[in-house]
Amino acid sequence: MRTLMTVIPNFPEQLLDEHKRWHHARHSVDTNNPPSGYGQDFLTFHRNFVAKVLDWYRQQGLDPRLVEPWPSVPEPIRRASCYDQNAEWRILNQPETFRSSDELGRFIEGSGIHGCIHQEAAALYGDDEINDFDLAPRNTVFYNIHGMINNWWRNWEGLGRFEEGMPYWSGRFFAEENEVLRYDSQGNHWWLGRADGKDRAGSLEWGAVGDSSAFGKIEDGRPFRIWDTDGDGRLEIVFYQPKNGEWWEGSVRTGRLEWNRIAVERVGEPLQREDSLKANRLRKRKASR
Repeated sequence: MRTLMTVIPNFPEQLLDEHKRWHHARHSVDTNNPPSGYGQDFLTFHRNFVAKVLDWYRQQGLDPRLVEPWPSVPEPIRRASCYDQNAEWRILNQPETFRSSDELGRFIEGSGIHGCIHQEAAALYGDDEINDFDLAPRNTVFYNIHGMINNWWRNWEGLGRFEEGMPYWSGRFFAEENEVLRYDSQGNHWWLGRADGKDRAGSLEWGAVGDSSAFGKIEDGRPFRIWDTDGDGRLEIVFYQPKNGEWWEGSVRTGRLEWNRIAVERVGEPLQREDSLKANRLRKRKASR
């Protein structure tokens, strides 16, 4: 856990106002029981807002280490009376129990875990601004918190949501943060979409990066994750091959999808679902093909 809290110098007022307006427009929402749609709104707004701020932050040449997502909630906060460790367990280890991003977002708010983190972080670092939604975005701790929450969402997004017709995942697979990896179930092909350089907020250029026909239909219900297995900031494809009981990992390190057989070992507390695959509960090592 980082020991120094900092206020971001020269933080743009327009960005502070943007976050303030979002919360003020929803001041009547009962966050203990958020309505349908609020969870998706909460997650989407904060993902986009954090990306916008961090883009500005990097342009200022400020220390990126200070705004990195927490890998986990600091223990002093987890031990606070307001912190629901059962809620944390479900978010981290049973993401498949949330039917949608909206349900996940509403649970993060409704369980009180989001508010408790802000409240206890303010006490831990001795700065009330962290718990003031009008001012918190000018503090590096805000990005530690919301980067971690965004990773919780990415963890849910990494599930194989094939039944929803959504076989695509966003993140950094090769070189950039906003890439999109798409699976074509008709031909078992994988495509990587990247901004075309002309309009980074608009169209994507797609390129075929590989196929998985040797493994059968990836969408057949087997355990499947999109997951940063080695902590290098790039995402991999991890799935179980029911035919022979092996685990496989696909990575786009060279611009082409390369498959490697891996060995997976469970560590820590046992999972409640044996087919759940969690980064912070598993270790993996490359095995020979």
